[in-house]
Formats: sequence, structure tokens, C-alpha cells
Amino acid sequence: MKKFRMAAAAVAAVVSAAALAVSASAYNAYIALQTSTYSFRNSWDDAGYGQATPYFNGWVVWGDGDTPEETFPDYEDNFDYDINGYVLPATYDDASISGDGTYTVKASGIDWALKGENDFNLVFVSTDIPANQGVVISDVSVAVDGEVVKTVDTVAYDESASNIQIFLANVWNSDIGNWGLAFPSEDIAITFTVSGLDNAAPAAAPAAGDVDAATDSSKGSPDTGIADVAVVAGLAVLAGAGIAFTRKRK
Repeated sequence: MKKFRMAAAAVAAVVSAAALAVSASAYNAYIALQTSTYSFRNSWDDAGYGQATPYFNGWVVWGDGDTPEETFPDYEDNFDYDINGYVLPATYDDASISGDGTYTVKASGIDWALKGENDFNLVFVSTDIPANQGVVISDVSVAVDGEVVKTVDTVAYDESASNIQIFLANVWNSDIGNWGLAFPSEDIAITFTVSGLDNAAPAAAPAAGDVDAATDSSKGSPDTGIADVAVVAGLAVLAGAGIAFTRKRK
């Protein structure tokens, strides 16, 4: 069973002197989102839609089985028959993490309400910072259209994942909780503070996924190979049932 942990300063861990130390310039953070109608940007290491695929820097919207001319005619040229969905324009301001400090990731330039969306299933930051090696994430805040709508003292992260992911919303897990806040018309940004990078070792880059093999006919969802995880619209999410959380307060 996958285990998850809630930590006030996420991923605070004691690291032995033998742990590898590398330049902090090796790390990156990416905003990741999924709306209530399953439009999304996945985590950077997702096999089907991550950084090694053509979809990562776009905004994926499902076609719902109709022809492109009938569904969203303004985006007919953006339809991708390999995934039976649209890859729409988007602007992502991802963070190059050069050392301990405060960073912001942001999504803008998206047709947010194309399918009548008004809420998120998932809001998180996907990083290539190794988990459980002394890195601390703190002071997390979320701004929608330039206004801060949420601050987080207790950061949720996947204890079994190899890299840190900072969750702000997950409708499939009550310990993380629903979004339930303002939905963007312009942009959404997540700001967070990183410390303890001197102890972290870099993560390996993902291999390019075979998109055709990784998708199925239901919603183009990739076969991630991850056990005990719900997969919705190509995004592996934390299942609501059977997940153990522990809490550690400051």
C-alpha cells in the first residue's frame, strides 16, 4: 500500500554524511493542474504527458468523442488524434531552483472556461527534488488572478514518491482536501520556500513515453504502472481510500 505523510515542513529528514551533494542548479519545479472536467497539465515525470512528451507545455482538453469541427471549432487545428483531445496554448512559468530561497510557478494564457470549468480536482507543484533527503518546503501560498487565496502551513506529499510534490488540492483524498476557492480567469501561481538543498541528490530525467501505447480508449489515460493509485484523464492521483497519513507539527 502506498503511504503518504503530512509534514509541517515537508520532507524534513536526517541525511547521513554519505548522502550525495550536488549543485542546486540541477533542480526544477513545475505547476501541475487538473480541472473538474479533466483538462490538465501533468507532473513532469509522467510517462504519457510529462516533460519528455509533446504535451507537457500545452493544456490538454478532451474531445469527448465529437469531431473537432463540432466540439471546439476555434481549436480545430489543435486536435491531436493520438490522444483524442486538444493540446491548447498555455504559458507556464516554471522555476529553476538555484539554491535555498523562495520560488513561484505559474500557469497563464489558458482558455480556462472552455468546457465550462469552474473548479480543480488537483492543484500541485511537481518537482525533481529528491524526497526524504533533508529538503524542506515551507511558506506555500496560492494566488489566483493576482490575489492570494490560500496559504498552507502543513504541506501534503507522497511519501513513496522519489521526488517532492506539493499538493494544494486533491478531490480524491480528504487529508489534502478540495480546492473550493476562486477559479482563474487569467492565471494561477504557487509560491513556496525551499531549504536544505545541499543534502539532495538529483533525480533522473524520465524516458520519453510511448504515447500511443500509454493511452486507452476511455479518456486517453496512460498506463502508469503505479499500483493502488487512481488514474483519471492521464493523471495519477492519490486515491481517497486506503491511504495512510501521519502528521508532524512544527
